[in-house]
Amino acid sequence: MSKGQYAIVSPELSGLSEGVKGEVINIRQNPFIGQEIAVRDANGRIYFGASKYFTAI
Repeated sequence: MSKGQYAIVSPELSGLSEGVKGEVINIRQNPFIGQEIAVRDANGRIYFGASKYFTAI
């Protein structure tokens, strides 16, 4: 996954009933959880967490 690519955020992370599509805005190496990804959806909300909660599309 890379910046500018689109991804779906897992409902497990977002707390919503279905996945959220958004653009990857940041990827960093977190010393505690490994690769951390941040995604901004169409409404401007930002979701971030471990890479296991994101699926590239």
